[in-house]
Amino acid sequence: MKRSLLASSAFALAFGTCFLSSPTVLATEQCVRVLGYESDGEKQTMDPAALIGTDSVYHIRAVYEPLVDRSNTMMPIPVLAQSWESNADATEWTFHLREGVKFHDGSDFDAADVAYSYRRLLDPAISPGGFSTLSFLDPAGITAVDKNTVRFKVKSPVVELPMLIATKYALMVPEGAKGTDLRTQGNGTGPFVQQTFTTNGPVRVMQRNPHYWRAGLPKADCLEITTSLEATSRLSALLSGSIDLSLVVDPASLITLKGNPAVDLVSTPGATSLYIAVWTDTAPFDNVKVREAMKLVMDRQTILNTVLLSYGEVGVDTPIPPSSPLGLNTPAPAEDIKRAKALLAEAGHPDGIAFDLYTSDSYPGMLLLAQVYAQMAASAGIKVNVITSPAEGYWDTIWLKKPAVISYTSARPPAEALTLSLNSASEWNETHWKRADFDALVAKAGQTPDEQARNQLYRDAQRMVAQEGGMILPVFSSVVAGLRKGCSGYSPNVDVNRIDYAQLDCAK
Repeated sequence: MKRSLLASSAFALAFGTCFLSSPTVLATEQCVRVLGYESDGEKQTMDPAALIGTDSVYHIRAVYEPLVDRSNTMMPIPVLAQSWESNADATEWTFHLREGVKFHDGSDFDAADVAYSYRRLLDPAISPGGFSTLSFLDPAGITAVDKNTVRFKVKSPVVELPMLIATKYALMVPEGAKGTDLRTQGNGTGPFVQQTFTTNGPVRVMQRNPHYWRAGLPKADCLEITTSLEATSRLSALLSGSIDLSLVVDPASLITLKGNPAVDLVSTPGATSLYIAVWTDTAPFDNVKVREAMKLVMDRQTILNTVLLSYGEVGVDTPIPPSSPLGLNTPAPAEDIKRAKALLAEAGHPDGIAFDLYTSDSYPGMLLLAQVYAQMAASAGIKVNVITSPAEGYWDTIWLKKPAVISYTSARPPAEALTLSLNSASEWNETHWKRADFDALVAKAGQTPDEQARNQLYRDAQRMVAQEGGMILPVFSSVVAGLRKGCSGYSPNVDVNRIDYAQLDCAK
């Protein structure tokens, strides 16, 4: 049995050769300074299985690595797994692991760690997100064949398994590691070793892993990670050079930063969905005609230009971007105020409807989307009272607790995007959309080996959501990061939960 994560005092001793013999890190002089945009507050953690918001991702992705990752085009990328193959009906998948990889405590990474890491994700008490996104896995079917081989046996075919197991929670921890220890003391295989971390602390410092398996990496000696919930503060920090990397640049800041010689902007295609989520079982949103009317009041191109300064693309009320090969491939609904009014009248609201719409600055564009939508909806007699909530605590006190909220979702493959917040059994079903026929359609797609037929099933499921669901989704935002001039080696992923600092380098 591989030794589990050690208690904090013993753990520190295990790191002695890594940094206790080195001079104390002078973060302000030696570290690359990274600035994030979201705060998890008291739910901040070093345990990847317990991820809630994006804040904890900033440091967890420096310390931990996945078996498989996802590219910007939603293709599986080998990381700690070198290769994989399946049997004929995709009910058994075998992964071959990279050799010579060690955890930060010096123990070897092997197949037992992979099996343990995935099994703990299937316990909803440990990882609600892992349980939701990996429900197709069978804990008893995850076995270590030998030291460098892991096998996943599933009860039904899962033809996209390598990509689907690359959920953001699936970062490898040592066999036997306990959540009580992992919450504050990370132990991964990644390019940086945790040096300073306290829950809800202002600064996290991660130091270079001298035994990292990727030769010559990481390039930075250490990272100093902080957050700011204010877009103007993030802008000022980047312009002044007091930070080196802003992980996400607010759309409103792009006017100032675009063309500025002190900053390099790097961006992705349309990726993060920005939308209104309404409860489909709560009046007035429980009438599909009301939901359709709410979608028809939007001039989506104007929202893209106004809210995102054209950094992104219009959406069609489904969580897959239209530009994706797996997208719906239909034009976005045009603004039609006359039709919206008629639908409201048919639904029993000839004088329109009124409701509270909650939003915050939790993610760039959320607040402005609510304001612009309210202006557009007024033309159809839809009176929207925008309530701005504090960014810190928004996901705990507002989201999932109010019937109309502004939300966002990172880029995901269809099987996950159509399950995470839309499946009837999902803990995060933010629109209360519960349709057995929809669930069955998505499940069937995931079991269909023929790619063309599978993609058509995904499109059929998307069409159902777009026409009847409570996701009012006008735009997908590009992920735009800002680098101080003199810094290089960082590119954002379409999924903001996937961060690679290994190539990041800054001249001081």
